[in-house]
Amino acid sequence: MGRHVEASGTALDPRRTAPIAGLTGGISWVFAFFLPDGGALETTVLWAGAILLTVALFGLGLLLVRSDVLALRVFVALALPTLVWGVFGVVHGSLSDPELVDAVFGAVVGLVSGVRLGHHGRGVPRATL
Repeated sequence: MGRHVEASGTALDPRRTAPIAGLTGGISWVFAFFLPDGGALETTVLWAGAILLTVALFGLGLLLVRSDVLALRVFVALALPTLVWGVFGVVHGSLSDPELVDAVFGAVVGLVSGVRLGHHGRGVPRATL
């Protein structure tokens, strides 16, 4: 039998790292909504939040594939953030208040990550082939 990621206990466990990054990135984007427009602090907070949200999406992509095939896991882990950021870019550009879009996106990702973090470890592990 192969080694399953779900059973790993490393410090960089994607089941733990992804929700923490998503929660922190989401909070930072909501926080940036209340900062003055165009300031250096707002830009820094938005970029830091975007990096954390990308890490969260990458970790979620790793967890979507329950297989020992590393190439497939990495492909999905790279495709998920690309898809999400692409859709976000279209929505962000088409609405009249992009700062509100940032805050809502950050809040949604933060809430989902917080719920995922709260449910960590609960449930029955699934068998994989």
